Amino acid sequence: MLRYPYFCRMYKECLSCWLASGIPNLGVWPKRIHTTAEKYREYEAQEQTDQTQAQELHRSQDRDFETMAKLHIPVMVDEVVHCLSPQKGQIFLDMTFGSGGHTKAILQKESDIVLYALDRDPTAYALAEHLSELYPKQIRAMLGQFSQAEALLMKAGVQPGTFDGVLMDLGCSSMQLDTPERGFSLRKDGPLDMRMDGGRYPDMPTAADVVNALDQPALASILRTYGEEKHAKKIASAIVQARSIYPITRTQQLASIVAGCTGESKLFWRCPKAQPAPLHTIGKKIPSDLSAGKRVCLGKNE
Repeated sequence: MLRYPYFCRMYKECLSCWLASGIPNLGVWPKRIHTTAEKYREYEAQEQTDQTQAQELHRSQDRDFETMAKLHIPVMVDEVVHCLSPQKGQIFLDMTFGSGGHTKAILQKESDIVLYALDRDPTAYALAEHLSELYPKQIRAMLGQFSQAEALLMKAGVQPGTFDGVLMDLGCSSMQLDTPERGFSLRKDGPLDMRMDGGRYPDMPTAADVVNALDQPALASILRTYGEEKHAKKIASAIVQARSIYPITRTQQLASIVAGCTGESKLFWRCPKAQPAPLHTIGKKIPSDLSAGKRVCLGKNE
């Protein structure tokens, strides 16, 4: 799992630049929730829609759930299980279900428990739903963000102080990074998306929106401040020049632009077998900046 050290600072800068640029049609940006009552009202209306969309996703795609689950190997499984030390009758909350690796390990240690599985990713939620069919008495699948957890738990009838343990494994999962359609990695070509919620919020700006809308100083500031990128000004200039000719909508479009600014263009274009190394290096600096920026703007850490 990749962890990005500059998650928490970036999106405020991105949002302020976005708003300052006067870009129209920002869509519906999720509001910051201040009270439990507001959370409950905000998400109760959307809950039915979210559940329906997730169920359709679950039914319509002929996915191999075991294969999907194997795409991501969770970290420190033994240590997590040892720390939580699940006992008969206890209740736990996994706030980053992902592909369910930690949850299944906890169940293997003690099956007579109840575990609430939360994730904002519709694909992860579909996996949680599938696991709840195998363990109907143990697993309670929930689709939502961290800020929605309290309202979702209240809706499920969970009282404060109920949980015996809470687990959070932050960051992108291999299931997301290895799916080109999600646009989190530059190793494989895909749409420059990077939305952690997938398609739940169609009006939510994508990484492509950020790259194509912000001016050069704003892009350079993001790359320099949050990515610690020494070529930030050069990369931002190259992005602005490139998008004046064609919109930057694909991950490897961005990869080629960045590679040309960092002295890796020859390796990128002429040595396909060596691509993963430079792209992985680029991927740590550029996509994480853009993806983290979109999340910080919305007040979310994942």
